Formats: sequence, structure tokens, C-alpha cells
Amino acid sequence: MSNVEVNPLRKEKIFVRFVPQKNGPASENKKHVLSGGMADGASFTLCVPVLRSTGNYKNILTNEEKDFLEKKLGLDYNALSVYNKNGNNYWDNYKVRIPNAKEGLHLDLSDPEDYIKYKVLLANTDIVAPSVQERMERPQATYRFEIVRETEETALENAKMDATLESYREFLKIENDLDTVRVLIELLDGRPYDQKSSAAFLRQRANILIQANARVFLSQIKDPLLHSKVIIKRAVELGKVSRKADYYYLAADNTPLCENDEKPTLSVAAKFLNVPAHQDIKFLLESEVDKHRI
Repeated sequence: MSNVEVNPLRKEKIFVRFVPQKNGPASENKKHVLSGGMADGASFTLCVPVLRSTGNYKNILTNEEKDFLEKKLGLDYNALSVYNKNGNNYWDNYKVRIPNAKEGLHLDLSDPEDYIKYKVLLANTDIVAPSVQERMERPQATYRFEIVRETEETALENAKMDATLESYREFLKIENDLDTVRVLIELLDGRPYDQKSSAAFLRQRANILIQANARVFLSQIKDPLLHSKVIIKRAVELGKVSRKADYYYLAADNTPLCENDEKPTLSVAAKFLNVPAHQDIKFLLESEVDKHRI
């Protein structure tokens, strides 16, 4: 037992929020009883994971946490040990139940029982994202829940709003350049659009993309290689650059738009055009694009 008592409990409330899955028409229809990949009103239960390597329960508590919680809950010393045998293991029948999965679960981390539930949830790393940011930055298809902290949620919402506002400001700078707008949307959507797409249609599509993920939109519109990518894409449409699979070549002599040790993907080709030594190629392509600007 540790000589120094450490109190892991804290004045913090968290929310265990359901993470809808996107696989099939039922899961994507919010009005469907199986929306998000789970039935309305269904409960969800989590236990302490068992390690395949040893067959023991995963040790979810530090020694300090274990010692403090045993005292706080009036349990015998080592009652919370994962190594207890002979049917006397606290974790054998321990379950964290979320009565209505879609409505989530509120936990108060100043309460020892809720704190233990929190630690069990964190131990289920394939099912529960430890934070909203973790789920967003390193998404896993197996996540069914995420732990939401009020401060984190506020910060993320503010960051999302900032990215949204900046995306609209950046879009206003290019909205009259339909070549750039169309290529930008193609890069974000991963598919080509008709060269004659109207300004109204492209504007609407840009708005949808900003609302869907402003951070991604912002990263593309502020890409320093965007202008060169537009030149290359338009040059392909004008027959001045040829595309073979995902590689780009000058149509006149089949020269790859890259250095000798590279493959002429769009990003590499755009970087190639930006090198001062290749400004003559960029100028020729740019002049052709300007002559046929949509």
C-alpha cells in the first residue's frame, strides 16, 4: 500500500456521448429506429477488458487510485486488485451500463463510483474515444462513444466557428474565379465537375463543404500549391497536359512534371511548377489557361 494517500477524484463532470456509425441507409437516416447503427432505447454494457496475453483483467487503476478508492468505498485492502482469484474478484461481475445508449451517460468524477465507471470506459480503447479531439483527429470505425468534457467541447466549437468564418473569408477572395473554385471543389470531393458548372452551383457546393468540415476546406483553399494545381487541371482539359492514371505529363513531349527521382502526382507536379527553374513551363501553361479562362 502506498504511504502517501492520493485523491484521484476531482470536481469535473463528463458526458459519455453516443457516436453514430455511418454504414448503410438505416444508420444515416436520423429518423430511423436504427439510426447511427443502434436501436432507439437500446442499452449498452462495458466491462473491464481481459488481456489476451495473460488472461487477467486489464489493470485500470493505478496503485494510488486503488488504495484511495478501497478506503473511500469501505472495501478490504486489495479488494480492487485485478489479480484476485477463487471467485473473489471485484471485476468479475462489474459492468458499466448505459441504459439508453443514444442518450449517453453523465458521470461525476468527484463520486468514487462514477470515477471507477470512468476508468472502465477509458480502458475500452476500441469502443470509447477518450476525448472529442481524439475521435476527430484519430477516428476509429469501432468507436461507439466519446468522452465529452465541457471545456473541451467549448474550445472545439470555438475552433470550428473560427475555421468556418475564415473559410468564408478565403472563399470570397476567389468566388469570381470559377476555374479555381471548381478545381478546389473537385479536390475536396475527389471527383470531376462539368467545366460549365454555374457559379451558383459551385457556390452552393462550397457552402456545403464548409459546413461539413471547415478545417479541411480551409487547408485546401490555403494550400500554397492550389494555383499550380488549377493550372495543371485546366491544362489537362485543354490538352496541354496529359494524365495517365494519377500522373501528369507535358502533352507536347510526354515529359513528366517532376524531378528525376519523383513520380508526377498532382501535388508533386504542382510543386515542380513552383520551382524557379521550371517557371518557363509554368508560364506557358498559365498563358494557355488564361486564354481559355472560363
